[in-house]
Amino acid sequence: MDLNSTYNGKPVMLWIAVAIVAAVGLYYILQGFLALGTDIDITGMEGYEELFEDLIDAILIIVAGLFIFLGIFSLILAFLLYSGSNGGRTVLIIVLAIAIFFSVFDVVSGGYLSLIELILAIAVLVILYQPQMIAYFKPERTY
Repeated sequence: MDLNSTYNGKPVMLWIAVAIVAAVGLYYILQGFLALGTDIDITGMEGYEELFEDLIDAILIIVAGLFIFLGIFSLILAFLLYSGSNGGRTVLIIVLAIAIFFSVFDVVSGGYLSLIELILAIAVLVILYQPQMIAYFKPERTY
């Protein structure tokens, strides 16, 4: 199968981009649930254990909620991309540009796990600007 071909009336590149965006969304949701299940042990803070445990629990809930929100947002973008929404494509391009910007800084500062995110974001951005993808998202005008 050629990347320039179609499958079920949609470009194969669209399927690849949707799969990447959906996988990132599922990854974020998984990270959110893992953050909810994390237990951080605080020892050596006599008299302050309860205060710090409540604070850490609140922070974990906020972080988990943020990851779950980002995951759901990514899944919505994947659906909009699949359905051919030009607005969804535009929002995804903005999100990818922001992700690339922050991933570059993270990789430069030594966060090599962000290198995978950087590569995936660049790959999806390149896919979205391929001629068959631009043609797919171009609205058909009837006058």
